[in-house]
Amino acid sequence: MHDDLVDRLDDEFVFEPTAWDLAFALGMRVEAENDRLALDELADAMLVWMDDGPELERLTSEAMSVLWTRELENNVREGLLLLRRKDEWRSGAEAALTEFDRDPRRAEVTKEVVRHLALDLANEDTPFLFCVHCLDEQLGNARLEERRAIAVQAAVVARRNAAVPRNHLQAQVARLGRASDGLGTTERRLAVRTRLGRLATFGRGSVPRLAAELRAIADEPLPADPAEDDAWQVVRAHLLAEVAMPELN
Repeated sequence: MHDDLVDRLDDEFVFEPTAWDLAFALGMRVEAENDRLALDELADAMLVWMDDGPELERLTSEAMSVLWTRELENNVREGLLLLRRKDEWRSGAEAALTEFDRDPRRAEVTKEVVRHLALDLANEDTPFLFCVHCLDEQLGNARLEERRAIAVQAAVVARRNAAVPRNHLQAQVARLGRASDGLGTTERRLAVRTRLGRLATFGRGSVPRLAAELRAIADEPLPADPAEDDAWQVVRAHLLAEVAMPELN
């Protein structure tokens, strides 16, 4: 009886794509070098799956004002026209096209395309299988003394912000990674803390436990010794590993 019910429900299910589904199906990919300036903040909001609301709308609008071009507009329209040819996408694509042709920049599918591109950019900064929500869940089950060590792993997303030249990393790898390496300058370590602070701000609603821990880390005085800066040590370890073992990254 149970199997019959499941089969009947499967037969009755009608796929109704959302604007997010349509944007995903369009398959547009970010050009990191060209699009980072426009999408940098929105990328962090998407990384933590920021709650829908005025702040996400503002970030999306600001990103779109820089990113939007006639080429992107044409790509979205052409993609929707292609989806309209597929039975399961037809009704959703037609509705999206109608809204898009009224006002391309205000259409829901346009917003979701921009957010998809931002999420794509966010993934450029994260290792394979990295998951901020997983860290948040771990914090929910962690003892107080364990919480910081879990949260600080999010510093891996700030490797780019540290802006350590690759030749400096290569030289350090050649020196067997000694801790007193001069890589952890005040400027670089502050850049890491700034990135963590932004993740904390954007993740208040979606990853509240992680956001609270990251806010505390971002706001504390910077340790004088880089070796005592656990956020920097996470970044440093990953940067050196990317040079020493590129096949694993």
